[in-house]
Amino acid sequence: MLKLKDIPSLPDDAVDLLGAVGYLDATDLAEVNTESLEAELAQANVQLKIIDVHPTSEQIEEWKRATAEHSVGGVTDDFKEDAVVASDAQELVVTRDNPEFVNFENDPEVQKMLEVSPEALPLDPLLIRHHKINVLDIPEGILLSHCHGETEIKLTPVDRITTPQRNQADDKRTGLISSRIRTFDEAGEITSRVKPLERGEQKMAVTPSEGLNVGVSPESRRFVRGVMHPTPWSVRTSAIFAVLVEIMLIANFIGIPWLLYHEYASGENMVWWVLGLASGLFLSALLYLFCGISSRCRVCGQRQFAPKKCIKNKKAHHIPLVGYIFPTALHAIFFKWFYCTYCGTAVRLKK
Repeated sequence: MLKLKDIPSLPDDAVDLLGAVGYLDATDLAEVNTESLEAELAQANVQLKIIDVHPTSEQIEEWKRATAEHSVGGVTDDFKEDAVVASDAQELVVTRDNPEFVNFENDPEVQKMLEVSPEALPLDPLLIRHHKINVLDIPEGILLSHCHGETEIKLTPVDRITTPQRNQADDKRTGLISSRIRTFDEAGEITSRVKPLERGEQKMAVTPSEGLNVGVSPESRRFVRGVMHPTPWSVRTSAIFAVLVEIMLIANFIGIPWLLYHEYASGENMVWWVLGLASGLFLSALLYLFCGISSRCRVCGQRQFAPKKCIKNKKAHHIPLVGYIFPTALHAIFFKWFYCTYCGTAVRLKK
């Protein structure tokens, strides 16, 4: 295939600019539209600044004529290769009419060999073009039905072909793994059982202590129920800090405006009261951030006293306009158990 860089009449900067936009071969330059190529070269030259002046359509036509002059007989290398292939094919057709051809496919041994041989697929022309393979470099396939003169055939007797070789040939021909295919009779004879996983180390379940719910109705909130939490003291601490920060938040939201109004109406100094409420809110917020949101559910592992935008379980403790954290924390403090806000599992904090 004729390259643009092999044409001496083309300027070097023109070859570089054409190569920058993807035109490297004479065939590509001959097929492109002049006006569209002019726009592409102008846009590329603005970015790369290869030529001082943008090439015009007249210059592009001169480059095309120079490319056509250096093509043999006005035909590019691609057309020459196609012509060679066509002439070879025509010669092959003429030669196949020769009565001296021998058809080895009529041989019974060859027929048995072909039954276990993989199927030959034609080579895709696009694959040849993609890898830039010369057509003349591809060896010619010899058909067993059109053999001329002395032809050497390496024939393996069928009785000498082993079972793995036969299976491999079937796999190449069909694309299936024949060694894994079984008949219905074979499938019925083979009984396969799945071995169960080994059980891990069993942990002793924590049962409620005696007298825990004596005299308490199962429908009552005071009836301690659910699975035992491994660290109940941490849940109680988190619940206390969660309740404390919400109480201080409400106290600051209501108390500070009232104190300021009282100072304005009575003239008394309320600055220390305001600072005390603000300091209490700040301290309780720190305790909540470091200790209050660390408590998790025993089953799902979700944080119980941290706000989260998601659909809560229908069993979760909830107070309208207040939310889920405050009632859950109060329930854990006073009744020693609570429903998980997210999975709805009852978790107890007392043995």
